[in-house]
Amino acid sequence: MPLTKTTWLRVGAPVAVLALALTACGPFGEKGDTSENARHTSRSEDADGDQGGAQTVGMRSGGGLFWPGQTGTRAFKEDTGVEPTYRIAAQKVDIGTADEAKALVPDPADAKGLVPAVAYVKYTHLRGATVREYPRVGDYAEVYADGRRGAKVVGEAGRPEGCADPDKIKDWRNGQSYLLCTTFLIPARAREVDVMWTEVGGKPFAWAF
Repeated sequence: MPLTKTTWLRVGAPVAVLALALTACGPFGEKGDTSENARHTSRSEDADGDQGGAQTVGMRSGGGLFWPGQTGTRAFKEDTGVEPTYRIAAQKVDIGTADEAKALVPDPADAKGLVPAVAYVKYTHLRGATVREYPRVGDYAEVYADGRRGAKVVGEAGRPEGCADPDKIKDWRNGQSYLLCTTFLIPARAREVDVMWTEVGGKPFAWAF
């Protein structure tokens, strides 16, 4: 996979909080790289799942494994009661630095051995009722490192520039797309990073980076 340096952390953004205690994420290990030389890379195939050609072969509705940019389709029941069908494609994962991880939590000690990983996922409203407000489809994207779920970061600091705020999306209609992003803290020395999207009781879509 091509690796390029990237900067995603918002300067001056308020400190976020962790949706789950870091101890709930499993035994990541005690020897993560917390130095200033931690990885700061982007993992992506630079693919757009909405384009034709080879990428369309990844379209599935029952779950499955995809390459970056390949798409899966799924009907999803929103909290407002409507159930549109979405096309979902994980575009890339940005890996930040140990210092950025410390800036995302109230107590820097909680980020020891961890780095932020931001999943960029594109959602396209294919068909069905208009989502009038507060789409929750993006809440179900997660980042896994070496098979273990990361610790989700919530708040403005965990949303890079260029990513839509789902709480500000109104009247999401057929054909419209939004890039929604989620940030997780993962071990600094993780070798395999995956993005997974699944709803309760559903079969997961997983993208390997």
